[in-house]
Amino acid sequence: MAGLNIGPSSPVAPKPWATPETRGECLHTDSASTTPVTPKPPPRSSTHAIVNLIVSAAILGGCFFGYSLLGERKRPTRGKPPKPDGTVVTTAMLLPHQGPVTLSANGVVVPLREIRLATEVAGRVVFQSENLRPGRTVAADEVLVRLDPTEYELEVRRLVTQQAQEAAELAATDVSIENTKQLLSLAKEQLKLAADERARVDSLVQRQAASMSEVDVTKRSELTAKSSLVELENRQRELVAGRELIVQKRAATEVALARAQLDLDRTVIKSPIRGRVVASMVEVESFVGAGASFVTIEDISVVEVRSNLTVDQMFRVWNSIAARPTHPISTHPIDEDVDLIADDQVPPVPATIAYRLGLRTYQWQAVLERIDGVGIDAATRTYPCLFRVDAPEQVTRPLNSASNDGPNRLMRGMFVSVMLKAESRRPLASCPEMAIRPGNRIWINRDGKLHIVPIEVVAREGDRVIIDAEGFLLDDTAAAVVISPVSNPSEGMKLLSSGKPPSKVADESRAANEKAAG
Repeated sequence: MAGLNIGPSSPVAPKPWATPETRGECLHTDSASTTPVTPKPPPRSSTHAIVNLIVSAAILGGCFFGYSLLGERKRPTRGKPPKPDGTVVTTAMLLPHQGPVTLSANGVVVPLREIRLATEVAGRVVFQSENLRPGRTVAADEVLVRLDPTEYELEVRRLVTQQAQEAAELAATDVSIENTKQLLSLAKEQLKLAADERARVDSLVQRQAASMSEVDVTKRSELTAKSSLVELENRQRELVAGRELIVQKRAATEVALARAQLDLDRTVIKSPIRGRVVASMVEVESFVGAGASFVTIEDISVVEVRSNLTVDQMFRVWNSIAARPTHPISTHPIDEDVDLIADDQVPPVPATIAYRLGLRTYQWQAVLERIDGVGIDAATRTYPCLFRVDAPEQVTRPLNSASNDGPNRLMRGMFVSVMLKAESRRPLASCPEMAIRPGNRIWINRDGKLHIVPIEVVAREGDRVIIDAEGFLLDDTAAAVVISPVSNPSEGMKLLSSGKPPSKVADESRAANEKAAG
C-alpha cells in the first residue's frame, strides 16, 4: 500500500494466534518483499457451528409461534337483532293532584296608609316629642307638638266674659218684660174704670143730670187710659224682641267660644295612629302657619305587599274555591245584571310572604286583598295586586334561631317572595318534570300508541309539575306519560314499555347532561 512504510524499522507485531512457523514465515516475507500478506483465521470448531444452528432454529420457532398466536384474527360476523314492533320508552303514571296549588311571585312591602299631619292653627312651637324623628315609632294619641296657647287662651277668656255679659243683659230684659206685664195689668184696669165712668156720665146726660163738659172729661180719661195701654204693649213687644236678639247674640258667642276652645285645643297636636315617623319638618321655637305640613307617619299596625301576578296566575286565583260566583269570570251570562262592585276585588286567597336573609328565610301570613289600580299594567302585562298582612310583627323564624335574629317585622321596601295557596276548582294532575316537552306538550302512552297532548303548566313542586287536567282523562289506567326521549315522535306511533323505573331514567338523563356540559 502506497505511503505505508513496512520494513525493519517498523516491525509487525506477531499475531497471537500465529504459530512459530507462521510467525517465521511472516517475518521472512516481510524481509523479502514490501507487500503484506493477510494471515488466514483459524478454522471454527464443530461445537460453535452446532450452537449457532440451535439458536437460529429457536429464533425461527419463536417467530412462527408469535405469528400464529398474535396474528390477525378473523372478524366476527355481526347479525342485526330483530327490530322491535314499536319504540321502547319509559313511562310514569299521571297522578291526580289534591290540595292547594302554590303560585309564586315577587313583591315589595308598602305601607297600608301614610298620613301627613299639618297644623290647623298658627303659632310658635314650644314643645316637641322626642319620638318626632325619622325612623322612630310614635304611639296613638301621643303628643307630638305644642304651640304657644297664650293668644288662644285670651280669646277664650274674652268670649267667656262676653257670654256672661250677655247672660246679664238677658236677665235684665226678662225683668223689664215682667215689669211691663204688671204695668199692662194696671193699665187695663184703669181703662176699664175710665170706660165705666164714661158709661155713667152718658146715662146722666140722657136723664139731663150731667153736662157735656163732663162727658168730654170722661172721654179724655178713657183715651188716656187706652194710650197708656198701647204704649205698654209696644214696650213689651220691644222687650221681647230685644230679648230674642240677646239670645241670638249669646248663641253666636257660644259658637265663637267653641271655635276659640277648638283653636286652643288644636295647639296640642297628637298622633292619630301608632306608626313610624317617615319625615319631620319642625323644631322647637320655630313658627308654623296654619295648614303647614310638618310630619309624615306611616301605619305599622297593618302593611301590604304589592306584587304583579301574571294572567295565568290570576286565572287560577279567579277559579279557586274561595272565588265568589259574582265575579266577572264566573258562569253568569254577559248581559245578566250582576253586582260588579268588586272590579278591584279578588278572592281572599291565603298567601305566605317570605324574606330571605342569607341562607335564612323569615315568613309572614297574608291574604290577597285587591287589585291595585284600574286594570292590567300595560308595561308588564300583569295584574298589580295587594296582599294584606294583618300581623307584620308575627314572624316565623327558621329553626334554631334566636328571637333577635333577623328582622322583627315587615318593613317598607323589603323585596319579598309571595307564595299563594289556591284551591283550584278545575281538575289538576302531576307528572315528572322530564315529561314536559318543548311547547308545553306531553306524550301519553295510551293502549300502546303515542298521543301528543298540549297542556297548561300550573305550578312546579320539587321535581314534579302540576298541569291542568281538563281535556284528558285521569281515570284511564292505561294512560301514562312518556318520560324518556323519543326520536321523531308522531301521533299514533307504536310504543313499548321498557320497564325502567323513572328514577333510573332521571339518573341516566342527569349523567348525560353532566357529561355534555363537561
